[in-house]
Amino acid sequence: MKSLLRRFKWPFRTQAATAPEPLPEPRFEPTPAPARRASALELQTLQQLFPLRTLDEDTLKTFVLDREADIYPEGSILFRPGEPAHSVHYLLQGRVALTTAEGACYEIQAGSAQARFPLYAGRQYNATAEAKTEIQVLRVNAQIMAHGEPGAVALGTDTDPLDRELPDAVRDHPVFQAFQRHYLDTGLELPPLPTVAAKLGQAIERDCHLRELAGHVQLDPVIGSRLVGVANSPLYHAGEPVNSCHDAIAVLGMAATRNLVLGLCLKRVFESKEPRLNALLHAQWKQSLQLSALCYVLAGENGGIDREEALLAGLIADIGALPFLYFLARPSGVAWSEEDIQTLLPHIRGPLGAHLLGRWHFPAELARIPLLAESWYHDGGAGLDLADIVILSKLHAYIGTPRRADLPAINAIPAFSKLKAGKLSPELSLDILAKAKHKINQALKVFAG
Repeated sequence: MKSLLRRFKWPFRTQAATAPEPLPEPRFEPTPAPARRASALELQTLQQLFPLRTLDEDTLKTFVLDREADIYPEGSILFRPGEPAHSVHYLLQGRVALTTAEGACYEIQAGSAQARFPLYAGRQYNATAEAKTEIQVLRVNAQIMAHGEPGAVALGTDTDPLDRELPDAVRDHPVFQAFQRHYLDTGLELPPLPTVAAKLGQAIERDCHLRELAGHVQLDPVIGSRLVGVANSPLYHAGEPVNSCHDAIAVLGMAATRNLVLGLCLKRVFESKEPRLNALLHAQWKQSLQLSALCYVLAGENGGIDREEALLAGLIADIGALPFLYFLARPSGVAWSEEDIQTLLPHIRGPLGAHLLGRWHFPAELARIPLLAESWYHDGGAGLDLADIVILSKLHAYIGTPRRADLPAINAIPAFSKLKAGKLSPELSLDILAKAKHKINQALKVFAG
């Protein structure tokens, strides 16, 4: 199996894995002329702000010594749409209203969860920030946002995915420590991909005919029937019903077929004979399906990103949960609760997912998705990229959940400014995703069976 996977040439747009440029030393811009200066900053205040809290304590202590917050009166404008965002602003006291160019308006109150993030962090401001009361604001050079980015991902089998900075509450957790000991002793338990994925890749590499390609897919009747179902779904169907693998591949195209087959194959690694674990795997798979459907629709509406590639990116965003959940299923495993899972997974699924995809020989662009999926301030360039699609879809998926209160507003993150104009509803939700609810539900039915 391993040799087959090594010969599998993935049909994704790949990019050379290059070492990232060193992060610049944090430089803090002089503040503009405020109405007056506030009292000196406190270290505890900075340690609550993202990503300032990622800096070492000595750096923060030095910053505290020579900086103060600025005070602005009610009605002051901090920035307007179209202005270059050389700085990020943290609201320390008071209330600020942000109004987008499309007319959407929302307010941020100092002390709230959203006030721990910058008011905006793109390359140029896309909203007007107006003080609704007297406010205190900390203004910092925008380069500081680079310190919130995940580090470079080394693909392959030699990188320790757990050798990363983790909160003490995670490092000291008995379940994490048991998992780490098991990893150091025996390595990660990695599920294999079904053989049909490798056979399909080899066939497409030889530029085979549709008939041969269909023959490989039909080796797995379940995958074959699902592929026909996808071709007949509203996502693709146009014309006469599709009744065979041959016709399904003709409708979808070879590249889309390979991406979709891989996505369909992934469902099998989200299964376990242990009932309690199987329920957790099923819940994780359902979340991944919903995310992938959001990614698919958003990529299609904005252009420039292949829809099937975006769908696959959504499916693998949380793939790092698998090695950890597989560990918990071991008969002699440590005692655990669902609360333990909720505590640990958000911190370890990113590096575990990147490691797993490296072992499966995914290209670097896709292998980094688990690390970037919740890196809200990721900015890979001026154009919308695959990570932006996943980040926006992830943030949207949290709407209506308790987690949403602890996250930045959608239009405050860099990926938002790269969307086509008018893709947000007045409630700052991705309006196009709401309009595509029927398509999303159809996609879930196809992949969930």
